Amino acid sequence: MKKMVILLCLILTVGIILVTSTGLTAPPPTEVEERKKEAPLHLIGTVTADEKFKDTSQDEEYPQQIRRMSLRVDHLIKGSDDLMEKSIIEVFYWYIPSWQANEYTGGKRMDIAVGDVIEVWLTEGEYGLEPALGGDTVEHVKYAEVRKEPIPEPPSHFLIRQLSHYLTKYVEAVVLFLLFTILAFIYIMAVKKQK
Repeated sequence: MKKMVILLCLILTVGIILVTSTGLTAPPPTEVEERKKEAPLHLIGTVTADEKFKDTSQDEEYPQQIRRMSLRVDHLIKGSDDLMEKSIIEVFYWYIPSWQANEYTGGKRMDIAVGDVIEVWLTEGEYGLEPALGGDTVEHVKYAEVRKEPIPEPPSHFLIRQLSHYLTKYVEAVVLFLLFTILAFIYIMAVKKQK
C-alpha cells in the first residue's frame, strides 16, 4: 500500500511539472509593429521562385534551411524607387518544415510557395534582404493553390507525430489506462505474495 501511495504521488508530481512548464513565446504585437515601422523596405510582391540556399541542420531529425525566394515587386510601399527598377529581388529566410512547426515555439514560421502574393517588411541581413522579424513580418495577401513541402517528412517521424497527437487528444483515456494497468500490476503482485 505504501508503494502505491508513493507511485501515485510521483505520477502527480510529474503531471504538475509538465502542466506548469513554459516555453518561449511569440514576440508581443507591439514589438512586431515596431519592427515593421523600422524596416527600411515594405512591399507587396509575388513569389516567382523558392529554392534551398544553405542547409543549416544540426540534427537529421530537425532539418532547417536558409531558403532564397525570388520576389517580383508588385507594389512598393516604403523604400527606394531604385527597387522598382529591379522588379525582382531575392529574399532569404529561415525555413522549418510544416510537419515540425508544433515542435518549436516563438514567432510565426515562414510558409512560402511559388505563386504566393505576400506583403513583407524587409531589412538587410547576413545573406541579403530578409524579413525584419521572420514570419511575423510576412503576411499573405493570396496563397498559391499548389503547395509543396521542400523537406519531406520521414515515415518514422510521421508515425511518432500521429501517436503523439492521439495521446494528446485522448489524454484522459491514456491516463486512466495507465493507472488501471499500474493498479492491476500491484494487485497481481500482492496476490502472488499472499500465495
